[in-house]
Amino acid sequence: MADLKKAEARIAELEAQLGRYVGKEPTVRDEMAYLQRRLNSVLELCDSAAAQAARWENPLPVPEWVTAVREAATGERPDNPADRRRRIYLDGHGNAWLSLTENSIGPLAGAHWSEETTTSVRNRTGELHEIGRCW
Repeated sequence: MADLKKAEARIAELEAQLGRYVGKEPTVRDEMAYLQRRLNSVLELCDSAAAQAARWENPLPVPEWVTAVREAATGERPDNPADRRRRIYLDGHGNAWLSLTENSIGPLAGAHWSEETTTSVRNRTGELHEIGRCW
C-alpha cells in the first residue's frame, strides 16, 4: 500500500512538471536567458584555460583555441573573404533581408532587386543583425 501511495505521489509530481511545458512556448526572455547561460559557460571555460596556463612560475602560452573560441562567442571573428554565401539579416522591425550584392540587400520574401543597403536599413529601422548565411 505504501508503494502505491509513493507511485501515485510521483505520478502527480511528474504530471505537474509536465504541465509547465506541454503546449507552452518559451518566451523570448526565456530563450535569451538560456543562450546567455550557455555563452557564459563558454567564456568561463576560455577564462579558466587562460588562467590555468598562467598559474605556473614560468607561464605556459594560452592555448590557441581560447582566442578563436572567445572571438566566435563574442561575434568578433573576422570574415573569411572566401565565404561567398549570402547573408541573412533581421532589422529592428523583425523583417528579414538577404544580401543581393556586396553593397545591397533586399527583402527576404521574394529577394527582388532593391536599392537598400545595410546602412540605409539600419538607419531606418534602428538595427540590423546578421543571423545566418545561405547559398
